Amino acid sequence: MKRTCIAVVDATRARLFTYELEGPREHLIEHTDLVNPARRLRPSELFSDSRPGTSRTGGLQYAFDDHREHHLDEMDAVFARQISEQIQDLVKSSLATRFILCASPNMLGHLREVLRVEIPMDELAHDYVKLTPAQLRDHLETHGLLPPKPPRPGMTAPPGH
Repeated sequence: MKRTCIAVVDATRARLFTYELEGPREHLIEHTDLVNPARRLRPSELFSDSRPGTSRTGGLQYAFDDHREHHLDEMDAVFARQISEQIQDLVKSSLATRFILCASPNMLGHLREVLRVEIPMDELAHDYVKLTPAQLRDHLETHGLLPPKPPRPGMTAPPGH
């Protein structure tokens, strides 16, 4: 029996799964659902407009360089480090032989900097964090990262399979 760990990640959430195929049966199990609460806030909640250098005139807002993008990028990097630890723990505890990382392009970059797994790894630059497990399984099969679904007991495989 071979076990694969799967992580689906964006800036707001990370979901960690294991997938295993036992003969005609497969199991896709979600183990962890991590949330980055700061990235779920609206910009108006995250950044205050009452700092020096910001003025409002006639309904228009003028602000000096407030490094908002840098701040968001730093929050993503911190979340990536937290996710990395969780992934490494799951890979070790599950005795996985393979790892699949599906992440939004920005988070994929952050995770590449910090994630170290000792098993073969595949990457997919797609944001699949909102998919159901069944939808995720289908997308990974489409990309050739998981095998075709095994036929259900009592069902015959189509010709050529």
